[in-house]
Amino acid sequence: MDSPQSVTPREQGRIITQFIREEGERLRKKYSWLKHQNAIGLTIFISSTTIMILSAYACWLGYLHPVALVITNGIAASLLHELEHDMIHGLYFKDTWVERLMMYGVWIFRGNTPNPYYRKKIHLLHHKDSGQVTDIEEQMIGNGMKFGIARLLTMFDQNLSFLINARRVAKTAPELNPKEMALASFPGMWLYYGALYAFAAIEILLLIGSSLPYLTAIQPYTRLLFWAYVLPNFIRQGSIQLISSNMHYFGDIAPGKDGLVQQTQILRPWWLWPFQLFCFNFGTTHGIHHFVVNQPFYLRQMVAFRAIPFMREHGVRYNDIGSFWRANRYRATAAI
Repeated sequence: MDSPQSVTPREQGRIITQFIREEGERLRKKYSWLKHQNAIGLTIFISSTTIMILSAYACWLGYLHPVALVITNGIAASLLHELEHDMIHGLYFKDTWVERLMMYGVWIFRGNTPNPYYRKKIHLLHHKDSGQVTDIEEQMIGNGMKFGIARLLTMFDQNLSFLINARRVAKTAPELNPKEMALASFPGMWLYYGALYAFAAIEILLLIGSSLPYLTAIQPYTRLLFWAYVLPNFIRQGSIQLISSNMHYFGDIAPGKDGLVQQTQILRPWWLWPFQLFCFNFGTTHGIHHFVVNQPFYLRQMVAFRAIPFMREHGVRYNDIGSFWRANRYRATAAI
């Protein structure tokens, strides 16, 4: 095989893609259970939603500490997010009522994302235009922004991200219609943020000594909703957006396959592991997905053991922390 220095970036991308595909096929032949992709996806869906419900009930009964509830439901919701991403690429029950049920189910149990069919539209565009000014998905979570308060707010709060970025991104990404994005957030994100603001208002009113008796009566319910649903998903979404926003390069890479090797890095420093926990090791494995999109998320974790060293040997960057300060530029000298 040619050395990485003797081939073009496009050829490097082809070599990496071939290796990842072959490793996936090797694992499928070795582990026969991987052939049952639909059953695995449905099992993860039922298990994750059941865990979220039962954990909330256990906390209500006093058997589970609220902190344990947040961690448990945050991890379960991260699995549902990975399922949605796989279904966007048609990996489970494609074009069937089961797929539609699962798509809307994962939306209900997460809440703070646009509806999955709108997400499918902008995510497939992301793969087509990754790193370009027409990429809606990554720009809406911070790609191309200088590090600072605005970028931090963009990465961690979907509402503020929309207010900060929608009009700016729409100027270079013709497929972004701010009204369409706002409507795609109904009713999920509207209800999610309504629950968040209601919880905050009740807690503040009771803290300052409000004498409204019904607030005291409903406080146990709003607190359970916060610990079981609102906070786990806030942490989950913030974690994946922090990592995704900083592992993608933007603004100075070639379009299409010529820039495939430069679209992402492998981002896995030790201090990001608390965030990796709530996005299923996204920083380590998402780059694999850019080369081969039709491997389910659990298979990517298995492929990663051999793929990561191979990707590094063939030009994919590893723990390029400097990208945080370069507004995602691949080159340190690129204009921002």
